[in-house]
Amino acid sequence: MKVLYAILFVFIAWTGKMSNLNEPEITESVRGSLRNGNAHSLASHFDKTIELIIDADDISFPAVSSEQAEVILRTFFKQYPPQAFQFVYQGASSKLRYCTGTYQSAGRSFAVYVLMRQVGGNQYVINTLHFRKAETKVVSR
Repeated sequence: MKVLYAILFVFIAWTGKMSNLNEPEITESVRGSLRNGNAHSLASHFDKTIELIIDADDISFPAVSSEQAEVILRTFFKQYPPQAFQFVYQGASSKLRYCTGTYQSAGRSFAVYVLMRQVGGNQYVINTLHFRKAETKVVSR
């Protein structure tokens, strides 16, 4: 009986990992797009409409088309060219993936929030993207 439970456990663990095959691909693609300021590459993962917030430019759309979001991001990346980007936290729940990170441009830092939802099979699309001005800590000596 213990052998049956062990086999069942291994099977469930293995199939659970199989259902997340697309997750690392999209996460790495998003990371690379943000590091390079590539709006087109990032937009290729957008849902048909997304929630886009860029508080540095007072941009707040609860629903904007992926094409319009790409144009807005292209302008953002020109205005705030990337110097660095890194994910700080990644998580998941049923049919959702979410990441928070830090986007750094010359003299500016943004907290980034990306929410992806599963649309079928192993495919995920970005449905929320937020850029929030991050607090900069001034160290006085």
